[in-house]
Amino acid sequence: MGHSHDTLFVLMSFGIAILASWTALGLLERVRSSLELRRIMWLLATAVAMGGGIWAMHFIAMLGFKPGPEVTYDIGLTALSFLLAVVGTAGAFWMAAKPKTPVIQLLGSGALMGVAIAAMHYLGMAAIRSSAILSYDRLYIVASLAIALVASFSAMVLVREELSNRMKALGALFLAIAVSAMHYTAMAGVSVTLPEGGLHDHPQAEASALALAIAIAVISAGLLILSGVIAFLDRRIKLLSVLDAGDIGYWEVRLPSRQLWLSHHAKKLLVRNVGGEVRDHSQDLVDAAIAMAKLAIRRGTNNSKEMELHIGERWIAVRGRMLHQRNGHHIKMAGILIDITDAHSVRTALEVSDARQKLLLNELNHRLKNNFASIQSIAALTARGSPDLPTFIETFQSRILALSNTQTLLTNTGWESADLAEIFQQELHPYTQQAVIEGPSILLDPNRALSMGLIAHELTTNAAKHGALSRVSGTIRVRWTVPDRQGRVRLEWIESGGPTVKPPSRRGFGSRLIKNSIEGPLAGTAEYNYPPSGLNVIFQFSTIDEARPKTTTASRIKVITPVE
Repeated sequence: MGHSHDTLFVLMSFGIAILASWTALGLLERVRSSLELRRIMWLLATAVAMGGGIWAMHFIAMLGFKPGPEVTYDIGLTALSFLLAVVGTAGAFWMAAKPKTPVIQLLGSGALMGVAIAAMHYLGMAAIRSSAILSYDRLYIVASLAIALVASFSAMVLVREELSNRMKALGALFLAIAVSAMHYTAMAGVSVTLPEGGLHDHPQAEASALALAIAIAVISAGLLILSGVIAFLDRRIKLLSVLDAGDIGYWEVRLPSRQLWLSHHAKKLLVRNVGGEVRDHSQDLVDAAIAMAKLAIRRGTNNSKEMELHIGERWIAVRGRMLHQRNGHHIKMAGILIDITDAHSVRTALEVSDARQKLLLNELNHRLKNNFASIQSIAALTARGSPDLPTFIETFQSRILALSNTQTLLTNTGWESADLAEIFQQELHPYTQQAVIEGPSILLDPNRALSMGLIAHELTTNAAKHGALSRVSGTIRVRWTVPDRQGRVRLEWIESGGPTVKPPSRRGFGSRLIKNSIEGPLAGTAEYNYPPSGLNVIFQFSTIDEARPKTTTASRIKVITPVE
């Protein structure tokens, strides 16, 4: 005799099969991402979800099975069938969930799960207690086992892959169809032999079966949904703990209600206690999130550019992404917060350094042009005053060397300044026993330093040839005053112990070079005196430009990353 299945029970069993497959595929993500004890716990949860779901699907379908006479079930065999499904599924997942599982091991895990599902089904059938006699067609038994093996092997293939939600849904649907096909293929091979006396209707038993099926479906669905929620919360908690460990805050903003949720570290970044006053900058984040959302919608994408929040002395980077669409509209934006104060300071310093480097390059180009012009002038004037080529070469080389020595002093200070004392010490170094240099430390800018270096060289060269340094008994005394309020300095060059000095009959190139240098960048004057004891030159020059302020204040640079 034939038999039938109640459509409502069929639909409930199929729904449970889909939910169980979806939940199991989701829980497998926790198995792959966990270690040691947590991995075992999630593996057991996955096995209970898949094996228990398949068992619930089978039992609900069996409650809709109508062989004719009243049907009851042996509790012990029914419980054993549930345990068989869970244990078989756990063993199969344990074998297949490991990374790079060999194909032979994958086949073995699929066979274990398939046999366990088939054994669960027929053990559950053996638990039926009815006055009707059930018999099975071997061909259908083989067919159902083959379907169980194929479904199980497919499940093992899915176990190894990281699935998107769409692929997970398709996989859950396929597994549910395969498991249901296995069950109903097996049931198609069942033959029912009725007892003598015919059929008797048992409406109370049918009502009890429906109530039990609904109860099992509700409990199974509740447990499966709870498992999925727990897995989601575990994944979220793990993600937040990893972000907190990396000093990264997490935030979510509901659109358009502007409701904000912050992780623990995000609150630490946005809510600060300054001098006993609590300052909450959460609204700044909401405004930034809304701005990024508008930008993302305008671009037709889920992502937006990074924004920066200036909170007190701290700089916070905000990155966001659109999430959760409903009716074509985004309803949530989520992202991270990162304290980039140190990186921002470095970036600002680099920008300042880059600007300064460009300024220095321009200044270097300008100074090179000036130096070449000075060298050209020195060469021309030295040639005019030299009676022959050897004299020209010697004089020209000494003057170029003086220029080079002063530039070396400037290079040692980054071409910012040179000390007046060092300039004269450098020129008078060969005559340390005959020279006295005294005066306060005065820093000259590069143009003034180069001019003063040429002046010191010309005075030293003249003293060595014709003045105090031409005799062992001769001495040079160089002294200067502290700059006055206008930045002007008085410097004296005093020679003694040398040959008797007389005023020159004509002015040579050295005198013209000194005059041009003191009246040019140094904006000063030179007064020559020729007492018999030795040359005496008094210089008056300025250490600052009149148009230049005496003090300068460094500019504060504020860098803002615009949102396009």
